[in-house]
Parts: sequence; structure tokens; C-alpha cells
Amino acid sequence: MSAAVAWSGMLCTPTAWAGMFGCVPERSGVCATRGWRDALLDADAPRLIAPAWRFHTGRLNRSSPVVSRDTVYVGSHDGKLYALDAADGKAKWTFQTDGELTSSPATDADAVYVAAADGTIHRIDAASGQPRWSVRTGTPLPPPYMGWDFYQSSPVVADGVVYVGAADGRVYALAAADGKQLWSFQTRARVRATPAVADGVVYAGSMDGNLYALDARSGKPRWTFKTAGNPQFPLGEVQSSPAVVDGVVYFGSRDGFLYALDADTGAKRWTFDNKGSWVISSPAVAGGMVYVGTSDAHTVLGLDAATGKQQWSFDARGRVFSSPVVVGNAVYVGLCDGELIALARSTGKLLGYVSTEGTIYSSPAVHEGSVYFGSDDGFIYAAR
Repeated sequence: MSAAVAWSGMLCTPTAWAGMFGCVPERSGVCATRGWRDALLDADAPRLIAPAWRFHTGRLNRSSPVVSRDTVYVGSHDGKLYALDAADGKAKWTFQTDGELTSSPATDADAVYVAAADGTIHRIDAASGQPRWSVRTGTPLPPPYMGWDFYQSSPVVADGVVYVGAADGRVYALAAADGKQLWSFQTRARVRATPAVADGVVYAGSMDGNLYALDARSGKPRWTFKTAGNPQFPLGEVQSSPAVVDGVVYFGSRDGFLYALDADTGAKRWTFDNKGSWVISSPAVAGGMVYVGTSDAHTVLGLDAATGKQQWSFDARGRVFSSPVVVGNAVYVGLCDGELIALARSTGKLLGYVSTEGTIYSSPAVHEGSVYFGSDDGFIYAAR
């Protein structure tokens, strides 16, 4: 099921300027930066935060931003990748692709990588916006269901290798320098989840209902875990991107379960049952807790990472497809009711929020006291 090209080098050491969906290659959702003011933690009532700036794309903005140095990189349904000044939101450059951008870009020291809906993976010079290479993936497989196919897999960059899933059902490993294919692994359905990379293993979920653990050097499978499925979604499609923390892989499924697996063997540690409510949101894991949003259950959850026992639940008043990010003592996540919220990690208490006029499917990026995210109202936002 795989084809490989050998290469040398150590695996999975994050670079100093790397930015990507889930913050790090392990996709823990924990970002080493500063969040909103700690004074919010002591506020008696949640505080409405006014945007510091907003940038108009005029289209749906479901791509999740990343921030590297002083630049915000984010895609839009208009097919453009935008490089925005983090301080004032002014465009530094734009790069036009031939497909919608619902994946999150990834960066290394001098380049940005993004996957477009036409099946092309691009490397772009981070400073100038000039193209460096592009790789076209194969013919898309038919979706196993109709509707709600909102996200593409986002690239993850680790030690000179770009890992990304594609609509042709493959997980790809590409050399960051020139786009050369190092290996690819074929699943049985579209790969919409973003891979996680930890300890020489690539963990990737597929819409075929499997989570695959692949050798990062060769692409050969180490183990495969099949979700339970349910009568409405018997495949148990995996759109939620895995997070790998302390030897455990956490991810959600359309069958309504959040899963915790042993990262070495794929053995199930525990499951949390959302009673059929999809878990498309990708979990963040920090300090012995797992944070994740749910669809029809309309909640953001805080679970014990060791047991899966619920510690708190926040009523989101609507679906939560956005993925949480943990910074300091707060959890940041977007809601389908149009608000970006900050919750206290320990209690789920609402600390502060930013209101928009559109649904938020974008996941936030938090960097040096500011939070960046997109909305379906046609704007990219920054709040601080």
C-alpha cells in the first residue's frame, strides 16, 4: 500500500520558526506564546473583546491561520493565500491558487506550504510570496457521504519533510526543499484530517474510518485502528486530526466517539461517547486534560486525559467544528454562532469573546497576546 524513497536525518524536531495547525508536529494544540491578558481569568463576567483589526477577503474563511515571526498566513475560499502584517492586518503579499483554501498553511524558516482544493500542494517563499514548487496529487475519491466536507488536510512540516493528506485517499511525505515524493500511503477514502508526527511515526485519520500509524521514514503501516461506526455513519469517518501527547493518540470520529489509543500499539485506552454527536473538532491536550468541541451536542468539553472522564462542559449554543488551542491558562476556540471564545482551562468558565457576523469554522492561532481567526462573514480577525 505504500511506496518509499529513503532519506537521512533525524525526525520530528520542531524548527524555531515553524507554525502549523495544532501548533507543533505532534499536533497537541499547545502553543508556546502569550494569550489574552491574565486579568480575564479574574473577571466576574466574560468580557467582549473588540477586534484590533480585520481584513476583508469577501469570501468564506475556513482556513486556520498560522503566525510566524510578524506575519499571519491564512487561506480563503477565494483561492488566495494571504500574508498579513500581524500588527495591523495589512497585506504583504497574496498567492493565487486554482482551488479553494480550507486547509491551514504551515511554515518553516523561509517557506509556507499550503494544500489547495484542486489537489495541489504548494511551497511559497515566505518573504516574497513567490512560488518555489508545486505537487499535484491524484484524482479525488468520491466522498463517503454528502455535505459537510468543509476541510482539507493541512501540511505538517518536520525536519525537512512535509506530511499531508489528500482527496485521492493518500498520505504524502514530500521533501520540503524540492517537493520530491519520499513516499505515499493509500487509504480507502479521502484524507481530510491533518497528520500528527511524533517519535518517528505519522498518525493519519481517513474518511474510511481508520486511524493509521505509519513509519515516518518509509510510510509502511505499524498499526491500524478501526472506529466503531454507528447506524448513520457505519464507516466512523475520521475528520478530526489526531493529537499525540505522552504516548497517547487522541482523535474524534463521526460515530460520536472521542478515542484515546496507545501510540505504540494502537490499543484502545478509552472512549468518550457523545451519543452520536460528531467529533470533527480536533482535540488539544495539555496538563492532563483533553479539550475538544462537538457537533450536535453543542459543547466544548474538558476531559481527563488519563481516563476520559468529563471534568466540565461549556454550552456553545451551536455546533463546534473549530479546534481548540491552549495558551497559558486559557482554551481558545471558535463557535458556529459566530463567536471566538476564551475559556478557563480548569473550569470551562467563559473569560472573554469576540463576536463576528458569520459562522466560525476556522481554528484560532494565538501569538504574543493576540488571537487570529477567520469567519464566514468574509473577514480575517485579530483581537488582543
